[in-house]
Order: sequence, then structure tokens, then C-alpha cells
Amino acid sequence: MLNTLPQNERKASLSETERLFSQGDKFMAYPFSVRFITLEEETCSVSVLLTSPKRYQKTAVNRNRAKRLLRETYRKNKQIIHQAIEKQNKRLVASISLVSKQLPTYQQTEKRMLEILNTIAKKISHEND
Repeated sequence: MLNTLPQNERKASLSETERLFSQGDKFMAYPFSVRFITLEEETCSVSVLLTSPKRYQKTAVNRNRAKRLLRETYRKNKQIIHQAIEKQNKRLVASISLVSKQLPTYQQTEKRMLEILNTIAKKISHEND
């Protein structure tokens, strides 16, 4: 698998996003808030919504930096979650949001991203048990 992040992995439809925020599981990996939901579909795929709300990052420069860090760390480590989804043959929709007023460093972001992806993979694999 290539370490790319194509457009079809970066967005989810409006109905999927609404369902994610109303019915999805959530957990915190400070400074990030994570929501995810698995959907029964014939194709196994992943859609990720990476956000940095204006509520926490007041300037556009900081919001863009936070989203860039999230995209990069997700892109480099996404094989963890893709392997778990392929085993279950489901579709995953996830949202990862920065909920801190302090901008994390690249090392902090990557450490938390690994924790997030491993947690989601474990929860997905335990759904069918």
C-alpha cells in the first residue's frame, strides 16, 4: 500500500458524517478527540475527517499547521487501520479533531496517532467477537 492520502479517503458524505456524530463511538487521546463508526458495505474502505476547530486554534495558520500534522501522521501510519478493516470487510468512517489550545509537535502528534489507530483497530476487531 502506498503512503498516500487520496481525496476519497479524506472525506465522508454528509449522511455518513451525521451518522458518525450521532451514533459513533468516541474516545479521547489528548490532545485529540476521536469518533468512529463501522458500516456494513460490500467494499472495505476508510474515510477520515481531520479537523482543527476555530474554537481551539484561533488563527488560520495554526489550524492549517494542525491539519497538516494530522494528515502527515495519518498518511504514514494508516496501514494499521487498513489491515484491521480488510479483515472485517467493513467500511470505517472516523473523525480526529484537535481539542487543545496548544499546537502539538510532530513527535507528539505521531505518538498519539499511533495510539488512536491501534485503539480503533482493536475495537474493530473486538466488534465481531
